[in-house]
Amino acid sequence: MTKTEIDFERDFYTLVKNSDLGKEIRGSVYRSGMRPTNAKSEDLIVKFLAGTDEQVQGGIMLIHVYVPDIANNDGRKVEDKARVGVLESAIIAFVKNCEDTEYLIRCDGLPKSTELPEEIEQHLIVTRLKFQRLTQ
Repeated sequence: MTKTEIDFERDFYTLVKNSDLGKEIRGSVYRSGMRPTNAKSEDLIVKFLAGTDEQVQGGIMLIHVYVPDIANNDGRKVEDKARVGVLESAIIAFVKNCEDTEYLIRCDGLPKSTELPEEIEQHLIVTRLKFQRLTQ
């Protein structure tokens, strides 16, 4: 059976939510488009980016983790580097330790933290995961 974008996103959402990575998130795990617009919590979003409809299906899934900034000594909000480090390691461990029998998953580069607009007071960890479906 050929899977669709929605099927892949649902599968990866379930994989992440039930993993140690999902448990590490202090907020919630969401599928794309489901995180509240004004959320200030530490949240993870699973989003389908691209896929192939070949004999062996594969593609790219995105993991986005929003990490609230912390106040530094002068009260200015800055990246919580310690927390970002913990979460980046948890993402790598998720990929390395995933024992799912339907998908082969690997990182497409290292997780990377990026600054969001200052008024949002969060940083975003972006990770691209390449996947290949092992069963049909």
